[in-house]
Amino acid sequence: MAPAIYPMNEKMAQTFNRYRDIIPDYERFLTAVEQPFPAAIRVNTLKVGPGPFWDFMTHQGYKLEPVEGIEEALILHGVEAPGATLEYFLGTYMIQGLTSMLPAKILDPRPGEIILDLCAAPGGKATHIAQLMGDRGLVVANDFKRERTHILRSHIDRLGILSVLVCGYQGQAFPLGRKFDRVLLDPPCSAEGTYRAGLAPSRNETPKVARHLVRVQKGLLQRALALLRPGGTLVYSTCTYAPEENEAVVNEALKDGETELLPISLPFPHSKGLTSWNDEFYQPDMVKAVRVYPHQVNSWGFFIAHLRKRS
Repeated sequence: MAPAIYPMNEKMAQTFNRYRDIIPDYERFLTAVEQPFPAAIRVNTLKVGPGPFWDFMTHQGYKLEPVEGIEEALILHGVEAPGATLEYFLGTYMIQGLTSMLPAKILDPRPGEIILDLCAAPGGKATHIAQLMGDRGLVVANDFKRERTHILRSHIDRLGILSVLVCGYQGQAFPLGRKFDRVLLDPPCSAEGTYRAGLAPSRNETPKVARHLVRVQKGLLQRALALLRPGGTLVYSTCTYAPEENEAVVNEALKDGETELLPISLPFPHSKGLTSWNDEFYQPDMVKAVRVYPHQVNSWGFFIAHLRKRS
């Protein structure tokens, strides 16, 4: 059963209304965010292949729906608590939104690489990276909040992953002694895109909080790029629609010319990154970033940019 959705109050309507001119088919968007959120799961292919998992689950009476474009993703229907099944506790799957699976897929990790997830908890993306690497290599999963790293560790153990190292540095102060082949940065954000997930949107109650979030995001991205080896790639993702936290943050990182944006290919309908917002202009290459809205993909909203550090 889908989580409860908060009624669209006047404040939330005003928050979304500021994006009326940048969200395509805005009325369909408003309809989509009021719909129940589907229970998406990611098959843990370190334990079982998607085919055998499908056969086993359907034999057990579960109703599954495939997701075109992500082989390991499925929609699980009719289960009130997908995080309380025997199959879940055995580590055969992870509960994860469809759009939340995209950053790790775009990062394209390879076996044997050393990869950093700078803001890793609760662990959906870090464990997905390890899975895509075949659990061969090293994933450094960092998160400053200790209570969140407990959840991260529990997922690593439940899924049977051996290649993830958990640490608890403040992201902006992560030690510079090691360069990483790839970095994933999914920083704290206003989380407007999770509205239909039944989560209370944290879109910045005051301008002061909003400015603080942007400062944190810029600092984290600056550190993440410093930790990336020359020629390495980085994925920056958020679950918010706010250009201040998305294109503006990435644009700041591109100004020194040492980093370039890479094009992103998605199996789902999506929109391009913005090149301007409220009289502020961004680099033309920002169209290579992607925005995914709930009426395009039956999930929550996401922004993703793929960057490469020039050799």
